[in-house]
Amino acid sequence: MSRASLLQETALWMDTVNLALCLFIYEVCNDCQFEFASGSDFVNFMNLKPTSRPVTVRPKENLRVCYMVFSVSQAIRPRERGRLWAEGFLKHCGISKSYYDKHRSDVCGKGATEENRNFRKAIDKAIENARRLNNTP
Repeated sequence: MSRASLLQETALWMDTVNLALCLFIYEVCNDCQFEFASGSDFVNFMNLKPTSRPVTVRPKENLRVCYMVFSVSQAIRPRERGRLWAEGFLKHCGISKSYYDKHRSDVCGKGATEENRNFRKAIDKAIENARRLNNTP
């Protein structure tokens, strides 16, 4: 059994992206980078599980989605699982690996627009908030 199919099989009974992180990302991205989705559909979408309605990337948001995927994948342990999740999530979004590899950090570059810098800060804050919440006893 390949590692990718093992991840898919495991994903059926286990969340890769924890609930807190899904909900903080939902607050930033729902109805902005992705078409509007219910909270439960978004959590399932983030964890590569079936949703009641498809969740799709909004036009011209691939760049920001790439940064979100990169940031979330860095928060997943073990790292290999984060990498496999990113590959599956990108495929689900219709974003090629080559586009992702080339553009995942564009919202951090010197020429980034103010909107992209604000998006980056919002994603970084979402990840930090989830980390803080999950580390509370």
